Amino acid sequence: MRISVIVTNWNGINLLKKYLEKVLTTSPEALEVILADDASTDDSLIFARSLQKKYPKFKIIAHKKNQGFGRNTNDAVRKSKGDYVVLLNSDIDPHKNYIKNSLHHFKDPKVIGVGFAELGHENYARLFWKNGYLQFEPGTSKKTHISAWISGGSAILRKDYFLKLGGFDHVYEPFYFEDFDFGLRAWRSGYTLLWEPKSVVEHKHESTISKFPKKHLIYVKERNHLISVLRNVTDKKLLFENFIFSHLRILSGPNYLKIILATRRQLKKYPAPICTQERSDRDLLKMFQK
Repeated sequence: MRISVIVTNWNGINLLKKYLEKVLTTSPEALEVILADDASTDDSLIFARSLQKKYPKFKIIAHKKNQGFGRNTNDAVRKSKGDYVVLLNSDIDPHKNYIKNSLHHFKDPKVIGVGFAELGHENYARLFWKNGYLQFEPGTSKKTHISAWISGGSAILRKDYFLKLGGFDHVYEPFYFEDFDFGLRAWRSGYTLLWEPKSVVEHKHESTISKFPKKHLIYVKERNHLISVLRNVTDKKLLFENFIFSHLRILSGPNYLKIILATRRQLKKYPAPICTQERSDRDLLKMFQK
């Protein structure tokens, strides 16, 4: 199996110093480890280049202009040489055999990706519908389990399937909900996503996203949550519920009107990725009922 490991980075020099070399030493299955740098202005590239002589399979893709998480990841996946791509955030500390323990699942041609178990948060994603929105919560299991979505920062995917479905949707720029949306498209298109408890990583939760103002992060999350519904749900009754509940949210705070308007602008700006309707909205929700 030809495997590429991709570490996405933006101004994460401190994270790279802590975890990048660990990624290089715990990924023996990989033919290449790629740092996808999204126009960092700190010393990320200087540090990364210092590792290239020591690790010949280590490569750098550096953007001159900031692309955002989705575009940065998609670009690196397209340029990678592997048939399978491991996607890691820069604050991921992988354990031994984290890749190896996930590979047997790909014997099933329907499996598009496998999510890793984040130490201390060992759970798959359970999907449900509530108050007019697609919702998700942690589901616990000691065994391999289906997952509604797998993290764009700690998972392995089939490269060709990922690109066939259009990768991460640019409508969510600059970040948040890209992997949730991709999971929905994968399931609706007839594929399977798994969570593997034996593929262990530690997520240190030191993401560079935290550098943004809290108010802006909440705004982006709310906007992209609404986008994820309108982008993926086709059931007319569910969409009507979303219309009612989203407009009721305006009563609890005028800022939600801005979110609705921003959502409409985003949806007009970006065409939807390819997605077939092998499973209906309700069929998918039934798969994750308790």
